[in-house]
Amino acid sequence: MTCRCPTSRFNGPGLAVLALAADRSVTPLTAAFAPMRETSMTTPTVESLSRPLPHHVAVIGAAGGLGQGILSVCRAEGIGFTAVVRSRPERITDLPGGSRVAVVQSLADGAALADAFSGADAVLTALGVTATTHERPALLSANMAAVEESMLGASVDRIIVINTLLTSQPGQPASRAMRFFMCLPGTMGRGAREQQAVIDALGNGAFSSLRWTLVRAGLNSRGKDERPVASRDWDGALNSWSPVSYGAMGRWMLEEAAANEFVHAAPLVSRRRR
Repeated sequence: MTCRCPTSRFNGPGLAVLALAADRSVTPLTAAFAPMRETSMTTPTVESLSRPLPHHVAVIGAAGGLGQGILSVCRAEGIGFTAVVRSRPERITDLPGGSRVAVVQSLADGAALADAFSGADAVLTALGVTATTHERPALLSANMAAVEESMLGASVDRIIVINTLLTSQPGQPASRAMRFFMCLPGTMGRGAREQQAVIDALGNGAFSSLRWTLVRAGLNSRGKDERPVASRDWDGALNSWSPVSYGAMGRWMLEEAAANEFVHAAPLVSRRRR
C-alpha cells in the first residue's frame, strides 16, 4: 500500500512539532505525540482554583512522563490511584495509602483490566508508542472494545484519553499535519498512526457506552508549569501551539474527570495564546 503524503510545507502545527523535535531532551515522537518518557517529576506550580477532583483514578501508562505527572498531582491532592503498567512495577514509588500498582501485560486482558479499574471514579490514559511498546497488546486503538467492556464490568464509565494537538475532531478526516507524520518511518510514523487510529475509532462509535473525553494536548518535558486553556476547536480558541508540563496536563485531566465539561468532545488543551 502506497502512502500518499501531503507536502511538508504546512504551517502552524507542523512548524510547532518540528520545533519541539529539535529539543534533544525528547525524541521526535515524544515531541510530537504526547510524550511518555520517564522523567523526574516535581509537584507542579499551577495554582488550583479549588475545582472538584476525583477520589480515585486508574492511570494506564503510569510509568511514563505524563503518567508520573498525573501521579504527582494525585499525591499532592490526596487522590488515590491505581498505576497500570505493563512491567517493572518497581518504577512506581511512594504509594500513598489506598493506592496500588497493577501489572497488566496486555490491554486485551479483560479480567486484569477490570481488576485494575475496580474502585476508580475514572480511567486516564497516558500511553505513547516507543521503539519497544508498539505491539498490538500495548495499543489502545487495537483494544478499545476490551477496555470499554472491562470498565463497564468494574462499574466505571468515565475515561480521559490523551492525544495530540495535531489531530482533527473524531469523525473528521485526518489533518494535513497528521497525514504527513503518518507517512514517516519508524517510531514517529507508528505513533502518528496509532493516535489517528484512536481518533478514527471514536468517530466510528468506539467507547459509545462511556463518557469519554479525548484531549488534543500540547505537552512535553520542558512545557511550562501553568494552567492550560481548553477550547472545543480552533475557531476563536485562546490556545497556542506551546506545551504545558506533564504535571499541568495531569491536573487538567484529573479536573476534567470530575467536571465532565467535555464529555464526548475533543478539546484542545495547551498554553494560553500570548
